[in-house]
Amino acid sequence: SYGLLQGLTGIYYDAVDKTLYIDSRIGDFKCFISARSGFGTVEFKAGRPILNVVYGTIEVEKYNISGNMLDL
Repeated sequence: SYGLLQGLTGIYYDAVDKTLYIDSRIGDFKCFISARSGFGTVEFKAGRPILNVVYGTIEVEKYNISGNMLDL
């Protein structure tokens, strides 16, 4: 379920603020992400987020990595 993915990766997308939250409990990962406007994958490697949108759009202007804001 999506709840399990969110629990392990800490991924939460706020479409209003255009912010992707990541609070990983498992270190580096690659995970499916789905929003109303599109879907794809999020990879978290060596502390850096990588968003790959496969279909539609997922507008991200900021990342929140374990409470630290990272602007694009």
